Amino acid sequence: MSGAKRTKIFTRRDLPFVVYLVLVLLCWIVGFIIYFQQETNVTRYDGPDDGLKIHPFSFANEETVSKKDQIHDPTLVGPTLFGLPKYPINHRNEREEYIQMNEKKYNMNNSPELALSKEAIEMCQRTLWHTLESSTYVLPNQDSFVITGDIPSLWLRDSAAQIHPLLIPNIYKGKSLVQTDAKLERIVSGLIKRTAMYIRHDPYANAFNMNDTAVFNSFERKQLGRLGFISTWNYELDSACYYMRMIYFFYKSIPDSPILLLPQIQEAIDIMIDLWTAEQHHEEDQFPTGPLFDCEHCGKPYRYNPAELKRNGKGTKTKYTGMTWSGFRPSDDACDYGFLLPANMFAVVALGYMQEMAVDLWNNPGWASKAKKLMEEIDAGIKEHGIVEHKKYGRIYAYEVDGLGKSLVMDDANIPNLMSLPYLGYNYDPEVYSNTKKFIMSTHNPTYHKGKNKFTGEIEGYGSPHTKWIPNDIWPMAIAMQGLVLDDPIEKIQFVENLVNLTAGTGWMHESFDAKNPARFSRPWFCWADSLFAELVMTLTEACPEAHAHKYTVFEWQDKEHPVQGGNFAADSSIAEE
Repeated sequence: MSGAKRTKIFTRRDLPFVVYLVLVLLCWIVGFIIYFQQETNVTRYDGPDDGLKIHPFSFANEETVSKKDQIHDPTLVGPTLFGLPKYPINHRNEREEYIQMNEKKYNMNNSPELALSKEAIEMCQRTLWHTLESSTYVLPNQDSFVITGDIPSLWLRDSAAQIHPLLIPNIYKGKSLVQTDAKLERIVSGLIKRTAMYIRHDPYANAFNMNDTAVFNSFERKQLGRLGFISTWNYELDSACYYMRMIYFFYKSIPDSPILLLPQIQEAIDIMIDLWTAEQHHEEDQFPTGPLFDCEHCGKPYRYNPAELKRNGKGTKTKYTGMTWSGFRPSDDACDYGFLLPANMFAVVALGYMQEMAVDLWNNPGWASKAKKLMEEIDAGIKEHGIVEHKKYGRIYAYEVDGLGKSLVMDDANIPNLMSLPYLGYNYDPEVYSNTKKFIMSTHNPTYHKGKNKFTGEIEGYGSPHTKWIPNDIWPMAIAMQGLVLDDPIEKIQFVENLVNLTAGTGWMHESFDAKNPARFSRPWFCWADSLFAELVMTLTEACPEAHAHKYTVFEWQDKEHPVQGGNFAADSSIAEE
């Protein structure tokens, strides 16, 4: 057969057609894979049963939930933002100053074409108002009560963080949302007033019930400090920091509000400054005194359950550093060492806010001097004791120290954390912070995890010892904060879209999730994380909030004698949008 002529199956002229057929076949295969992944039902994993009543807004009553089709119809980010946050990371600066500082990096005429998915915008519209619609009670006597979500108590930290998007400057037509709506002003001012009452009731407590009718057993009263309005008595330094930030941002939005001039508001701040000053000397058993400290737990050093705080409830040994002591972290977990760096950094910022208000609003220079002195002492302690040498990353911020040479090197997803320093407005060392960020997003950080899942593909982040029962746990709040401290809008958008997909089709943020299977998560109803997601999206686009897209309602308005007309975003609004 050597002389037989061979028949060619195809020639070079046929090659483009063959390539075309192969590409079409590959597209069909990929399309089928995506289709079947999206139609897959996911099983819920809501964590241990805390014995709490499930709220109608919770998804915990659903056994399965189908993942929605991904929508890629983009909403372009307004070119006037040119990739910059709509408010400065350090909120004391005006947006114009922030823009001028960054305009070389993002020139408006050469701004990148940025896009957020329609699903991300719609999720922002829901999460922004979730606290109002599921967790807010407007009470008589000009009070408000905001629960944390699936736990029917008010956390000082969570409640202030949940309503924070309403106070961000320049978020809607050059104003904060609270400036555009009398109903929102009523809710926030009521929360400020109510929180002041709780601080006076017990300044060491971190969470409170709406009423003082709860019945506690002997262990809860004696070891856990629960009595009266107190839901949990974990002393957490960051709780009052959040309260001070809320007051300051409200003051910047509504400077003439009569709420700010109420004596109990100033008394609450005075109480916390005196408490923080005393807790600089925790080892010496100092405690605050004076006529404002007349609560049942007052007049003695703070002691908690010995099973959580060592040395019979006092905590591990410390030495004076200038920083102020905290028994617990923002995760509600006990501190290993008493000086929690992120909380002390937040305290420096908060004291600066109060110093400014003491001069400009309350006309109290003596009080301003007291706040300034404490602020400087804490900051000096941070600089002297809070930076440690890491063998790989060099000088980094520790998470906790004791003043005796011991330190805990890690980061926790709960905020304030080390990742959040630019967001908080703390004047950090840029090199040390850069090194710290590299450490946080590495396996050297004991809370760091990564995994591959069908919702996002490869994902990395970090969690908290608080949810160590979730394998490979990552907290959405940590991912949102990574986005919030970024300048690059392209990167920020990637974080947003990942967060949308990590809801596993529920459309809400969760407390934590398994990096290898986000359908396994804790807390399906967690409003703090929802608000942080909305805050991140609002740094990128003016499409959220959008009055025509979502009209908010308030979960329960008990103050029937004082109805308030809402603004453009309220369901009862009679105002035509401009």
